[in-house]
Amino acid sequence: MVVKDHKISPAKIQEVVRIRKLIDEFNAIGLARIEKVPAKALHNLRDSLRGDVVITVSKKKLLRRAFAESGKENLVELADQIQGITALLFTNMNPIKLAQYLESKAVKGPAKPGDIAPGDITVKAGDTKIAPGPIISELNQFLKVPTMIKNGTIHVRSDTVTHHKGDIINEKQAQLLARLGLEPMTIKLDFYSAWEEGEIIPEEVLHLDEEEIMGNVRLAASQALNLALSLGMITDETITPLIQKAARNAIGLALELPIIIPDLLEQYVQKAIRQASVVNAAAFGIEIAQPAASETESSKKEEPKEEEKDEPAGLGALFG
Repeated sequence: MVVKDHKISPAKIQEVVRIRKLIDEFNAIGLARIEKVPAKALHNLRDSLRGDVVITVSKKKLLRRAFAESGKENLVELADQIQGITALLFTNMNPIKLAQYLESKAVKGPAKPGDIAPGDITVKAGDTKIAPGPIISELNQFLKVPTMIKNGTIHVRSDTVTHHKGDIINEKQAQLLARLGLEPMTIKLDFYSAWEEGEIIPEEVLHLDEEEIMGNVRLAASQALNLALSLGMITDETITPLIQKAARNAIGLALELPIIIPDLLEQYVQKAIRQASVVNAAAFGIEIAQPAASETESSKKEEPKEEEKDEPAGLGALFG
């Protein structure tokens, strides 16, 4: 039996060496689908990222070999995640920052057959600048666009929604939308996975919404502070509001006592005015207007400032 000697071509060896050099040069590697990215858009993106990111395409088998030869942790696992026509992004940027940058570079482009409408696609009324011909019947048949001929060109009679969000755009529709100059699609690199210094970063992490995360953190911090205050836990964050709450409670208690504390005369007057208003309203059948929620919240926020000024005197009167 004759055993054939399968030799690796010099071109493949050189490609593996090239990928190996890029692996050694950069700390992070990203994977981005490019099936729907026009060559011109990809070229422009390469230019805009030059110096920060190297975008390259290679065969999966050669990539796997280069990843394995590098010996870097979890890099072979990145090759297992390659889907469809994928470009590799070699960079020293943080992958999450790179994902945000790529989002900012998104541009509008024409629809292709099989694309899904990202939102409602509307053909505006007016002059299409297209000369009359068979396209008139095609616009009506495939896009349901009402037309008329005016001043030697085709005009659209009224704004017309040709596709709703989620509709599939077929080949003929894509051609007609392009003729009308519509670019409903968002063209960008679909950045779906990355590797950074041994860690695989999934798509859901790459595209985290920082504002939403910070909002959740602030909400959690506020809820934690409220819980700590309710439990009476003393920490650096709760000591001041706990003292303010104790001062308010002490003043409230003092106002109920059958004695007059000179330092609380202003609070006595305010209490008397409130009680008089209630009695007056009951006597004459007047409905007391309740403060709006925003006013109530505002007064609550301002309350500590006013009481901070009165607290020393009030507390001193109670306990001194």
